[in-house]
Amino acid sequence: MLKKNYLALIVLCGVFGYFGCSEDPVQFEWRQVESGTNEHLYGVHFLDTKHGWAVGTAGTILSSADGGMTWNAATESKDTFTAVNFATPNNGWLTSIGKVQYTGSGGGSWRIQHQVRGVGTRPPGVLDMHFISTAEGWAVGGSGTVIHTTDGGNRWKSQSNLSKTHLWGVHFVDSDHGWIVGGGGENEDAEILHTRDGGERWVQQRSHTTDEFLFAVYFVNLTHGWIVGSDGLILRTTDGGRTWQQQKSTVDQALRAVAFRDEKHGWAVGEKGLILQTTDGGQTWSRYPTPVQHNLQDIYLYKNAGWIVGARGTILRSQ
Repeated sequence: MLKKNYLALIVLCGVFGYFGCSEDPVQFEWRQVESGTNEHLYGVHFLDTKHGWAVGTAGTILSSADGGMTWNAATESKDTFTAVNFATPNNGWLTSIGKVQYTGSGGGSWRIQHQVRGVGTRPPGVLDMHFISTAEGWAVGGSGTVIHTTDGGNRWKSQSNLSKTHLWGVHFVDSDHGWIVGGGGENEDAEILHTRDGGERWVQQRSHTTDEFLFAVYFVNLTHGWIVGSDGLILRTTDGGRTWQQQKSTVDQALRAVAFRDEKHGWAVGEKGLILQTTDGGQTWSRYPTPVQHNLQDIYLYKNAGWIVGARGTILRSQ
Protein backbone atom coordinates (compact mmCIF):
# COMPACT_ATOMS: atom_id res chain seq x y z
CA MET A 1 0.00 0.00 0.00
CA LEU A 2 2.83 2.38 0.89
CA LYS A 3 4.53 1.65 -2.40
CA LYS A 4 1.31 2.36 -4.33
CA ASN A 5 0.81 5.67 -2.54
CA TYR A 6 4.40 6.64 -3.31
CA LEU A 7 3.95 5.84 -7.00
CA ALA A 8 0.69 7.80 -7.06
CA LEU A 9 2.49 10.80 -5.58
CA ILE A 10 5.15 10.63 -8.28
CA VAL A 11 2.49 10.49 -11.00
CA LEU A 12 0.60 13.41 -9.42
CA CYS A 13 3.74 15.55 -9.28
CA GLY A 14 4.43 14.70 -12.91
CA VAL A 15 0.95 15.79 -13.91
CA PHE A 16 1.33 19.12 -12.10
CA GLY A 17 4.71 19.62 -13.75
CA TYR A 18 3.23 18.92 -17.16
CA PHE A 19 0.60 21.61 -16.72
CA GLY A 20 3.20 24.24 -16.00
CA CYS A 21 3.49 24.15 -12.21
CA SER A 22 6.93 24.87 -10.82
CA GLU A 23 8.62 25.12 -7.48
CA ASP A 24 7.18 28.63 -7.28
CA PRO A 25 4.36 28.40 -4.70
CA VAL A 26 2.71 31.50 -6.17
CA GLN A 27 1.38 31.06 -9.71
CA PHE A 28 0.99 34.36 -11.53
CA GLU A 29 -1.68 34.66 -14.20
CA TRP A 30 -1.77 38.03 -15.92
CA ARG A 31 -5.24 39.21 -16.90
CA GLN A 32 -6.28 42.48 -18.50
CA VAL A 33 -8.61 44.75 -16.54
CA GLU A 34 -10.61 47.76 -17.71
CA SER A 35 -8.72 51.00 -17.05
CA GLY A 36 -11.32 53.43 -18.40
CA THR A 37 -8.78 55.30 -20.53
CA ASN A 38 -7.03 55.02 -23.90
CA GLU A 39 -4.12 57.19 -22.80
CA HIS A 40 -0.67 55.63 -22.68
CA LEU A 41 0.31 54.59 -19.15
CA TYR A 42 3.98 54.82 -18.16
CA GLY A 43 4.12 54.23 -14.41
CA VAL A 44 2.40 52.12 -11.74
CA HIS A 45 2.88 51.84 -7.98
CA PHE A 46 1.00 50.07 -5.20
CA LEU A 47 1.29 50.92 -1.53
CA ASP A 48 -0.19 47.58 -0.46
CA THR A 49 -2.31 44.85 -2.07
CA LYS A 50 -5.31 47.21 -2.33
CA HIS A 51 -4.21 50.80 -2.96
CA GLY A 52 -2.41 51.72 -6.16
CA TRP A 53 -1.91 54.40 -8.82
CA ALA A 54 -1.09 54.48 -12.53
CA VAL A 55 -0.10 57.55 -14.57
CA GLY A 56 0.45 58.51 -18.19
CA THR A 57 -0.23 60.94 -21.02
CA ALA A 58 -2.61 63.93 -21.00
CA GLY A 59 -2.30 64.32 -17.23
CA THR A 60 -3.86 60.91 -16.58
CA ILE A 61 -3.87 59.71 -12.97
CA LEU A 62 -5.69 56.49 -12.13
CA SER A 63 -6.24 55.18 -8.61
CA SER A 64 -7.53 51.88 -7.27
CA ALA A 65 -8.68 50.81 -3.81
CA ASP A 66 -9.45 47.18 -4.63
CA GLY A 67 -6.14 45.79 -5.83
CA GLY A 68 -6.49 47.07 -9.37
CA MET A 69 -9.79 45.41 -10.22
CA THR A 70 -11.39 48.83 -10.81
CA TRP A 71 -9.83 52.25 -11.43
CA ASN A 72 -10.94 55.84 -10.87
CA ALA A 73 -9.61 58.55 -13.16
CA ALA A 74 -8.45 62.08 -12.44
CA THR A 75 -6.79 64.63 -14.73
CA GLU A 76 -4.28 66.89 -13.06
CA SER A 77 -2.93 68.77 -16.09
CA LYS A 78 -1.95 68.20 -19.70
CA ASP A 79 1.47 66.89 -18.66
CA THR A 80 2.73 63.44 -19.52
CA PHE A 81 3.40 61.72 -16.21
CA THR A 82 6.27 59.24 -16.35
CA ALA A 83 6.38 57.76 -12.83
CA VAL A 84 4.38 57.64 -9.59
CA ASN A 85 5.40 56.71 -6.06
CA PHE A 86 3.49 56.78 -2.76
CA ALA A 87 5.21 56.42 0.61
CA THR A 88 1.99 56.54 2.69
CA PRO A 89 -1.72 56.56 1.78
CA ASN A 90 -1.55 60.37 1.72
CA ASN A 91 1.99 61.21 0.58
CA GLY A 92 2.76 60.67 -3.10
CA TRP A 93 4.83 62.06 -5.98
CA LEU A 94 4.54 62.30 -9.78
CA THR A 95 7.24 63.05 -12.34
CA SER A 96 6.91 64.66 -15.77
CA ILE A 97 8.84 66.97 -18.10
CA GLY A 98 10.97 69.08 -15.78
CA LYS A 99 8.68 68.62 -12.76
CA VAL A 100 8.10 66.69 -9.58
CA GLN A 101 4.59 67.06 -8.19
CA TYR A 102 3.41 66.17 -4.68
CA THR A 103 0.18 65.31 -2.90
CA GLY A 104 -0.39 65.19 0.84
CA SER A 105 -4.04 64.24 0.46
CA GLY A 106 -3.85 60.85 -1.24
CA GLY A 107 -4.19 62.42 -4.67
CA GLY A 108 -7.04 64.78 -3.81
CA SER A 109 -4.88 67.66 -5.01
CA TRP A 110 -1.35 68.02 -6.39
CA ARG A 111 1.17 70.85 -6.44
CA ILE A 112 4.49 71.37 -8.19
CA GLN A 113 7.19 70.60 -5.64
CA HIS A 114 10.30 70.94 -7.79
CA GLN A 115 11.20 72.16 -11.27
CA VAL A 116 14.29 70.91 -13.06
CA ARG A 117 16.20 73.49 -15.06
CA GLY A 118 17.43 72.46 -18.48
CA VAL A 119 20.36 73.65 -20.54
CA GLY A 120 18.14 74.93 -23.36
CA THR A 121 14.64 76.33 -23.46
CA ARG A 122 12.99 72.95 -22.78
CA PRO A 123 13.55 71.31 -19.38
CA PRO A 124 14.64 67.66 -19.30
CA GLY A 125 12.16 64.91 -18.68
CA VAL A 126 12.17 63.32 -15.23
CA LEU A 127 11.90 59.67 -16.24
CA ASP A 128 11.99 57.57 -13.09
CA MET A 129 11.67 57.93 -9.33
CA HIS A 130 12.21 55.81 -6.24
CA PHE A 131 11.38 56.70 -2.64
CA ILE A 132 13.21 54.75 0.04
CA SER A 133 11.08 56.16 2.85
CA THR A 134 8.54 58.91 3.48
CA ALA A 135 11.39 61.40 3.63
CA GLU A 136 14.03 60.20 1.18
CA GLY A 137 13.68 59.82 -2.57
CA TRP A 138 15.58 59.95 -5.85
CA ALA A 139 14.58 60.92 -9.39
CA VAL A 140 16.52 60.74 -12.66
CA GLY A 141 16.00 61.89 -16.22
CA GLY A 142 17.26 63.49 -19.40
CA SER A 143 20.63 65.23 -19.79
CA GLY A 144 22.06 63.43 -16.76
CA THR A 145 19.41 64.69 -14.35
CA VAL A 146 19.80 63.30 -10.82
CA ILE A 147 17.87 64.89 -7.92
CA HIS A 148 17.61 63.79 -4.29
CA THR A 149 15.46 64.73 -1.30
CA THR A 150 15.78 63.82 2.38
CA ASP A 151 12.78 65.79 3.66
CA GLY A 152 9.86 64.50 1.64
CA GLY A 153 10.56 66.81 -1.28
CA ASN A 154 10.44 70.13 0.54
CA ARG A 155 13.89 70.54 -0.92
CA TRP A 156 15.36 68.67 -3.87
CA LYS A 157 19.11 68.83 -4.45
CA SER A 158 20.60 68.33 -7.88
CA GLN A 159 23.68 66.15 -8.32
CA SER A 160 25.43 67.53 -11.39
CA ASN A 161 28.27 66.22 -13.53
CA LEU A 162 27.45 62.56 -12.93
CA SER A 163 26.40 61.94 -16.53
CA LYS A 164 25.49 63.78 -19.71
CA THR A 165 23.23 61.11 -21.13
CA HIS A 166 19.59 60.17 -20.57
CA LEU A 167 19.16 58.35 -17.28
CA TRP A 168 16.14 56.03 -17.48
CA GLY A 169 16.02 54.09 -14.21
CA VAL A 170 16.89 54.35 -10.52
CA HIS A 171 16.60 51.82 -7.71
CA PHE A 172 17.80 51.80 -4.08
CA VAL A 173 17.97 48.78 -1.76
CA ASP A 174 18.35 51.00 1.31
CA SER A 175 19.33 54.60 2.04
CA ASP A 176 22.99 53.90 1.21
CA HIS A 177 23.03 51.49 -1.74
CA GLY A 178 21.56 52.48 -5.08
CA TRP A 179 21.94 52.19 -8.86
CA ILE A 180 21.13 54.46 -11.81
CA VAL A 181 21.07 53.26 -15.43
CA GLY A 182 20.79 54.90 -18.81
CA GLY A 183 22.81 55.95 -21.81
CA GLY A 184 23.55 53.77 -24.76
CA GLY A 185 22.95 54.44 -28.40
CA GLU A 186 25.29 54.58 -31.35
CA ASN A 187 28.91 53.99 -30.26
CA GLU A 188 28.09 54.99 -26.71
CA ASP A 189 28.58 52.76 -23.69
CA ALA A 190 25.56 52.19 -21.52
CA GLU A 191 25.66 53.92 -18.13
CA ILE A 192 25.55 52.16 -14.77
CA LEU A 193 26.16 54.35 -11.71
CA HIS A 194 26.39 52.95 -8.19
CA THR A 195 26.60 54.49 -4.73
CA ARG A 196 27.36 52.86 -1.37
CA ASP A 197 27.07 55.99 0.74
CA GLY A 198 23.70 57.51 -0.08
CA GLY A 199 24.90 59.42 -3.12
CA GLU A 200 27.90 61.14 -1.57
CA ARG A 201 30.00 59.37 -4.19
CA TRP A 202 28.99 57.57 -7.38
CA VAL A 203 31.14 55.10 -9.33
CA GLN A 204 30.67 53.69 -12.80
CA GLN A 205 30.14 49.97 -13.23
CA ARG A 206 31.00 48.25 -16.52
CA SER A 207 28.05 46.96 -18.51
CA HIS A 208 30.20 45.56 -21.34
CA THR A 209 27.49 46.62 -23.79
CA THR A 210 27.60 49.16 -26.62
CA ASP A 211 24.84 50.67 -28.77
CA GLU A 212 22.12 49.44 -26.40
CA PHE A 213 19.99 51.52 -24.05
CA LEU A 214 19.53 50.54 -20.41
CA PHE A 215 15.95 51.33 -19.36
CA ALA A 216 15.39 49.87 -15.88
CA VAL A 217 17.22 48.38 -12.90
CA TYR A 218 16.00 46.28 -9.98
CA PHE A 219 17.81 44.77 -6.97
CA VAL A 220 16.29 42.31 -4.49
CA ASN A 221 19.19 42.75 -2.04
CA LEU A 222 22.71 44.17 -1.94
CA THR A 223 24.14 41.55 -4.28
CA HIS A 224 21.48 40.33 -6.74
CA GLY A 225 20.22 42.71 -9.40
CA TRP A 226 19.03 42.92 -13.01
CA ILE A 227 19.01 45.55 -15.76
CA VAL A 228 16.89 45.47 -18.92
CA GLY A 229 17.18 47.47 -22.10
CA SER A 230 16.87 47.67 -25.87
CA ASP A 231 17.01 44.64 -28.20
CA GLY A 232 15.95 42.24 -25.45
CA LEU A 233 19.00 43.01 -23.32
CA ILE A 234 19.07 41.55 -19.80
CA LEU A 235 22.06 41.95 -17.48
CA ARG A 236 22.48 40.22 -14.13
CA THR A 237 24.86 40.64 -11.19
CA THR A 238 25.36 38.51 -8.09
CA ASP A 239 28.09 40.68 -6.55
CA GLY A 240 26.47 44.09 -6.25
CA GLY A 241 27.42 45.14 -9.77
CA ARG A 242 31.16 44.61 -9.63
CA THR A 243 30.54 42.30 -12.59
CA TRP A 244 27.54 42.14 -14.92
CA GLN A 245 26.74 39.19 -17.16
CA GLN A 246 24.37 39.21 -20.12
CA GLN A 247 21.51 36.71 -19.91
CA LYS A 248 19.81 35.06 -22.88
CA SER A 249 16.35 36.50 -23.36
CA THR A 250 15.66 34.95 -26.83
CA VAL A 251 13.83 38.16 -27.88
CA ASP A 252 14.86 41.30 -29.73
CA GLN A 253 12.14 43.70 -28.55
CA ALA A 254 13.01 46.45 -26.09
CA LEU A 255 12.40 45.59 -22.44
CA ARG A 256 11.19 48.61 -20.47
CA ALA A 257 10.81 47.33 -16.90
CA VAL A 258 11.86 44.49 -14.61
CA ALA A 259 10.85 43.34 -11.11
CA PHE A 260 11.71 40.37 -8.90
CA ARG A 261 10.04 38.82 -5.85
CA ASP A 262 13.25 37.14 -4.69
CA GLU A 263 16.56 35.97 -6.14
CA LYS A 264 14.85 33.44 -8.42
CA HIS A 265 11.42 34.69 -9.46
CA GLY A 266 11.10 37.71 -11.72
CA TRP A 267 9.36 39.35 -14.67
CA ALA A 268 10.38 41.69 -17.48
CA VAL A 269 8.01 43.53 -19.83
CA GLY A 270 8.41 45.41 -23.08
CA GLU A 271 7.30 46.09 -26.64
CA LYS A 272 4.25 44.54 -28.32
CA GLY A 273 2.89 43.01 -25.13
CA LEU A 274 6.10 41.14 -24.37
CA ILE A 275 6.17 39.47 -20.94
CA LEU A 276 9.13 37.34 -19.86
CA GLN A 277 9.30 35.18 -16.74
CA THR A 278 12.14 33.47 -14.90
CA THR A 279 12.06 31.05 -11.96
CA ASP A 280 15.82 30.47 -11.77
CA GLY A 281 17.27 33.96 -11.39
CA GLY A 282 17.35 34.54 -15.13
CA GLN A 283 19.40 31.56 -16.25
CA THR A 284 16.37 30.88 -18.43
CA TRP A 285 13.64 33.30 -19.47
CA SER A 286 10.36 32.15 -21.00
CA ARG A 287 7.61 34.06 -22.77
CA TYR A 288 4.34 34.40 -20.94
CA PRO A 289 1.29 34.15 -23.26
CA THR A 290 0.45 37.83 -23.40
CA PRO A 291 -3.20 38.96 -23.41
CA VAL A 292 -2.33 42.22 -25.24
CA GLN A 293 -0.19 43.46 -28.15
CA HIS A 294 0.40 47.02 -26.91
CA ASN A 295 3.77 48.19 -25.60
CA LEU A 296 4.17 47.51 -21.89
CA GLN A 297 6.01 50.20 -19.91
CA ASP A 298 6.12 49.35 -16.22
CA ILE A 299 5.63 46.53 -13.72
CA TYR A 300 5.18 46.56 -9.97
CA LEU A 301 5.16 43.59 -7.59
CA TYR A 302 3.90 43.62 -4.02
CA LYS A 303 4.10 40.37 -2.06
CA ASN A 304 2.03 37.86 -4.08
CA ALA A 305 0.39 40.43 -6.35
CA GLY A 306 1.52 42.27 -9.47
CA TRP A 307 0.48 44.95 -11.95
CA ILE A 308 1.65 45.92 -15.45
CA VAL A 309 0.76 49.08 -17.40
CA GLY A 310 1.28 50.13 -21.00
CA ALA A 311 0.03 51.82 -24.14
CA ARG A 312 -3.63 52.64 -24.84
CA GLY A 313 -4.68 52.32 -21.22
CA THR A 314 -3.40 48.77 -20.82
CA ILE A 315 -3.46 47.40 -17.28
CA LEU A 316 -2.72 43.79 -16.43
CA ARG A 317 -3.30 42.38 -12.96
CA SER A 318 -2.26 39.20 -11.18
CA GLN A 319 -3.43 38.51 -7.65
